[in-house]
Amino acid sequence: MAIIDDVRAIIAQSLKLPVEKLTPETRLEELGAESLDVIEIVFALEEKYDIAIPLRADEATRLAKPDDGGQAKSEQSGGQDLPFSTVGDVAEIVEKLVAAKASK
Repeated sequence: MAIIDDVRAIIAQSLKLPVEKLTPETRLEELGAESLDVIEIVFALEEKYDIAIPLRADEATRLAKPDDGGQAKSEQSGGQDLPFSTVGDVAEIVEKLVAAKASK
């Protein structure tokens, strides 16, 4: 199963939504995700993949590619200081952290 599918399944389960409703472009704020929901989602992904996902945008900049112009920080979910705002953003961060862990 691809990481995006795992991310979608975990978000759908946490927010009690049908997984079909979630696309990579779906914004977490559109789903009604609140801070506690985001933390639960992050913890579930961290446990599944044995990684540490940054919850603040300034912690995520080390994951951003130098050529992205700080894109990881540009869009914030609901005014929160999160490094991700869409389902795809979450999956991208998880993929980068899993790849970094595998390369060690």
